[in-house]
Parts: sequence; structure tokens; C-alpha cells
Amino acid sequence: PNDAWVTLIEGWRVEEMAQKLSPEFLKYAKEGYMFPDTYLFPKDASASAIVVKMTSTFKSKTASLDSSGSPLSFQEKLILASIIERETKTDEERPIVAGVLMNRLNIGMALQVDAAVQYAVGTPKNWWPILTRDDLTSVSKFNTYKYAGLPPSPIANPGISSIKAAYAPKDSDYWYYIHDPKGLIHYAKTLSEHNANVSKYLEK
Repeated sequence: PNDAWVTLIEGWRVEEMAQKLSPEFLKYAKEGYMFPDTYLFPKDASASAIVVKMTSTFKSKTASLDSSGSPLSFQEKLILASIIERETKTDEERPIVAGVLMNRLNIGMALQVDAAVQYAVGTPKNWWPILTRDDLTSVSKFNTYKYAGLPPSPIANPGISSIKAAYAPKDSDYWYYIHDPKGLIHYAKTLSEHNANVSKYLEK
């Protein structure tokens, strides 16, 4: 009776977790490192103790991952994992999307991921808003349409499958992807293929 189960969802940012826990959580939480899971916390647990528990869970889940499959640093892989978490729907998609993003990173091409821009412009009313044209021109290092490379820090707290995908991206010739209104993903090898997918699945 003195404990409570709390479920924290993959892809939430720390502000969303704080809404489930307490505002004080934000004083101690570090974006990307708060492992999403179902926890049993004492009802009187302090915010700092909750963060310690979530951070130790994160460390135990990631300790055995093999980093030989990616040239990125640990922090860079975590940033990539947070993007993958927000940009994908299924475990099968994640390594492929990771590969698409790595293809872009490797040639200095802008990632152009909506989720990072959403992180920059989100508010307590809607942390993940549908983007406007003005949002895509916002001057923020999280605007991956405006600035090439990874954003400066994670944009959410990824689950283990997204982290694994960032560690082992799948090689492919794909450079683009979209999700249709049903949530199905469509990849493209060229811009013309991508534009055709957009026209076919999104512009209706």
C-alpha cells in the first residue's frame, strides 16, 4: 500500500514524465537517460531517488550493447535513438530508419526529421504538435531541416529497441521514408521516388 506502479512510455520527453511523477523531477532528470519502463516506487520517494532508479535501469539495459557497428559516440547514438523512437512505429522499422539517417549523416545531408523540430516548438499544451511551415524555419539547433547533423541532445527517452537500432543501423540504399495515414512506412532510394510516395500516400 505504500508503493505505486508508474508506467513511463517510450518516446516521452522528461516534461511528460514529470506530469506523471512530479514537477521536481525536472530538476534532476536528464533527457534520454530516463529509461522508460513500469516502475514500483514508494509513494514518498523523492524526485532524486526516482531519477537514480531510472538512470541505473538505463545503465543496466545498455551496458552490454556492442558499439562496433556504429562510428558514433555513446551520446550521439543516444540522440539518434531518441529520434528513431519518435520517428518509427515498429521494431522492424527501427534499424532501417537508423540506416536511412546514417546515410544522411555520412554525407552531411540534413536529417529533416519532424520529431526534432517538434521537440523545439512543443509546449505543455502539446509537446508533439503537427508542424507548420513557420516551424520548419525556426532558428533552433533542433531544427534538422535548417541545420545538418544530429541535434545537440536527445529529444526524448528511447526504449531498448530504438537504442539497439542506433547501435546497429541496417545498411540500405534508402535515403527517404514516410508513414502513410495508416501508419505504414514507405521507403525511397531517390528524391523522385520519395516525392511519388508523398503524392500517392499523403497528398489526398
